[in-house]
Amino acid sequence: MAEAEPLKYSYSRLLAEKSIALVVTSGVSLYRSIDLARVLIRHGAEITAVLSAKAARLVSPELFRWATGRRPVYKLTGRAEHISVCANADALVVAPATANTIAKAALGIADGVATACIHAALGAGARAVFVPAMNLAMWRNPALQEALSRLRSWGALIVEPKIEEGKAKYPDVEEVAESVIDATAPRDMSGLRVLVTAGPTHEHIDDVKYISTPSSGLTGIYFAREAAARGADVVLVAGPGVRPPPNVKAVPAVSVLDMYRAVAELAPSQDLMIFAAAPLDFYVAEKTSGKISSDLPEYVVRLVRAPKIAAEARRLNPRAVIVGFKAEHNVPEEELLRRARARMEEGGWDLVLAHDVSKLGFGTLQDQYIAVYSDGRVERLGPAHKRELARAVLDRALALRR
Repeated sequence: MAEAEPLKYSYSRLLAEKSIALVVTSGVSLYRSIDLARVLIRHGAEITAVLSAKAARLVSPELFRWATGRRPVYKLTGRAEHISVCANADALVVAPATANTIAKAALGIADGVATACIHAALGAGARAVFVPAMNLAMWRNPALQEALSRLRSWGALIVEPKIEEGKAKYPDVEEVAESVIDATAPRDMSGLRVLVTAGPTHEHIDDVKYISTPSSGLTGIYFAREAAARGADVVLVAGPGVRPPPNVKAVPAVSVLDMYRAVAELAPSQDLMIFAAAPLDFYVAEKTSGKISSDLPEYVVRLVRAPKIAAEARRLNPRAVIVGFKAEHNVPEEELLRRARARMEEGGWDLVLAHDVSKLGFGTLQDQYIAVYSDGRVERLGPAHKRELARAVLDRALALRR
């Protein structure tokens, strides 16, 4: 795969050594799957494209050979490609998945190279991801929805399309890639209850203006998504603007006090708690109703120290594994570690992730941590993709739990 080799691992190693059969059917959005193949390779996957006969007429198979570095399959020969490629794949991705293909997949019909590949992969136990894309009327057809339900009952993941302009459109390529990572994640957290906090808080001065932090919530989102993909029952206490990932229950929290109350209610029943949010350390003492006049020469805001959400968790739940964060800005590493240890001891955490947000952190897809354990061990993690870091930290949290 010489053409694709320079891309490999440029995002992460989340799909390292995973062979993926990318089935491309004849939806008009099939060109998006060229980009999808490249993104999956950037996460470490080895991709073989399998094109339906009509898809191979709409887009040259040579484009997929260029995109993947591997010869695509677009007809079956004596080599039985539906077995050699698809039955031996770690994951099956059908993108785009037309209504016709979805129906045939659910009914066991294998009348061409694409459907033969789907059935061979499903029969061999590959994790499957379907990416429906079609007219909105076809998407809403009860027969199609019944077929999708049947595929879900077999363990397939369905990536919801973008509904706009009267169409159920091919979703963002990055979201499809995340679903493939979901499908191939280890399933070692079944039965565990996991709480994650994510994002900023808004402390309103009046009904229009507020004080906040620049947190995007990405770190918490990736922790929640990874834990859910691994089988955990996940609840995400989400600050403003944080969109929960699939299969994760979200509890919205606008202010730091909202987040504190939500955690206090949920904490006693959890097995693992990860405090990845960046709430403000203070709340506004007297919020003004309406809008403060811009004609005032000055306006004084009094801030009151908020209760430490993560510091209360151990008191509320003595048995859970607790992972906390200590973010600082442009401090010497020795001081960063000192403050991280102090916060860990104060909260009774099992693991603290220290990081300097002046280097990486807020709003980025990459991060790096210094992991400090309660027994004194120190370990460097990253720089790496935030989901890859979430996977590494969850591995360590499970080891601590054992």
